Amino acid sequence: MNLDYLLRVLWTHWPWWLAGALAGLWLAPLARIVSRKVLQRAEAPLHEWQGPGGGLEQPVPMARRIWTPLLNASLWAFAASTASHPAFWAGFASTLLLLALIDWDTTLLPDWVVLPLGLAGLFGSHAGFTGQSLFAGAASAAVVLGLFGGLDWAFQRIRGTSGIGGGDLKLLAALGAWWGVVDVLYMMMLASVITVVWNLAWRWFKGLSPQAEWPFGPAIVIAALAWSLSHPV
Repeated sequence: MNLDYLLRVLWTHWPWWLAGALAGLWLAPLARIVSRKVLQRAEAPLHEWQGPGGGLEQPVPMARRIWTPLLNASLWAFAASTASHPAFWAGFASTLLLLALIDWDTTLLPDWVVLPLGLAGLFGSHAGFTGQSLFAGAASAAVVLGLFGGLDWAFQRIRGTSGIGGGDLKLLAALGAWWGVVDVLYMMMLASVITVVWNLAWRWFKGLSPQAEWPFGPAIVIAALAWSLSHPV
């Protein structure tokens, strides 16, 4: 992907860039709103849910308010230039980005967002947007959930602790509804490499609060976006 291609996409699909940037302006504050609502409904103390992003008691970083709309605009423009149904895939990308922001701050992947993402994948499969049938999408989601859920159960039996969070399992199942089992396996391998490298680099250069946990969701999101960009439908 060279500069000429990017400039051509910018010129040809500038309405998508603009719409994506405007929608992206809301993603960072929306991530905080959703997180607070989920924790308040569960009567959970906000300060106990803290990821590398610092939790909900820290202000949204200014850098995030800049790069989030820029990234969202780029994803929307790319969807417009490559996807058969750009609006559908633009919504998919923004939802994944929203989940990454929530998980980075709080280590939460709320059902409020993950389950609609999976349902959208099933709808897309039924409508012919995803390259697989509705039955294949539903079966893929079930197989992914059963496969990784079973591996986590075995890991807990051996090590006495969970290897993957429930929200991560649901997100992987939702991606199965969009892409199928084989693609999710590739995403999982890529996400595993990303999260190991990212974790080590973050701890080396930034440090990590003793109260903070390391979320897997952002790495899954990066892998899913990379896969969708390299395998447009």
